[in-house]
Amino acid sequence: MPGMTLANALTTLRGLLAVPTVIAVLGGHWRAALILFVVALATDILDGWVARRGHQVTIVGQLLDPLVDKAFYLALFSALAVVGRIPYFGLGLFAFPQLGLAVGALVLWQRRQEFVAEWPGKAAAGLTALAAGLLLLSPRAINVFWGAVGGQFIAGVYYLVRRTTTRTPAEVPPRTPSMPR
Repeated sequence: MPGMTLANALTTLRGLLAVPTVIAVLGGHWRAALILFVVALATDILDGWVARRGHQVTIVGQLLDPLVDKAFYLALFSALAVVGRIPYFGLGLFAFPQLGLAVGALVLWQRRQEFVAEWPGKAAAGLTALAAGLLLLSPRAINVFWGAVGGQFIAGVYYLVRRTTTRTPAEVPPRTPSMPR
């Protein structure tokens, strides 16, 4: 594809890896699913590094990366719900803040504003990756999954509050000089 950066190609590869990962989970091929997941996780780490170090940060990449992450985890957790590793109720709770964050990212992209991941989002993403990996190893990792769900809600609330209360320079009233006493 013309204009495709290496970072965006890595993000696209991660999106494509969702399908064989889900198929492996649904087929009970846990080792294959885990390997595919680790490769997808590596592309997630690499695409950000390549984008920043290689000066390949693009608006498309800023939109594509979080959307692919959300789609990948929703697909993986959906497959894990189908095979009984997580309850459908848990999948719904995980999906709710994901959809909210995706809509928020689309709104910011439409306004041509940057959506930069901050520490609550990075912590929630790390906990989600840990939960996914551990659930591929054992159904007993459900408590880590619940922690990831909680982390996603906290991150979602953080971003909602941050984006709705942060004033842009145009909205900040000019400072008036204080009167000498």
